[in-house]
Amino acid sequence: MIVIYTTLIVLVCLLVFFNTFRIWSLIDARRRGKLPAKGRATMFDVRHLLMEGEKELAIQVYCEIFQTTPIKAKKDVEELERSLKV
Repeated sequence: MIVIYTTLIVLVCLLVFFNTFRIWSLIDARRRGKLPAKGRATMFDVRHLLMEGEKELAIQVYCEIFQTTPIKAKKDVEELERSLKV
């Protein structure tokens, strides 16, 4: 039973860590001027990030714009990335 509780605690800690890292990367990108202020991002910003090779940031911005899940955002951003390479 202790193993199960320990595993659950470790998993929750990992989830919190990765979510914090994701938020921190957005804040840092805004601080460096790569992104506009929160709530002012557009698809142009997503496209620009893709062209700069910042796919993870593009996915996060897409999630912010359309308020969607990261899984759906990743699929949509990858589709946009494929269309840009044509």
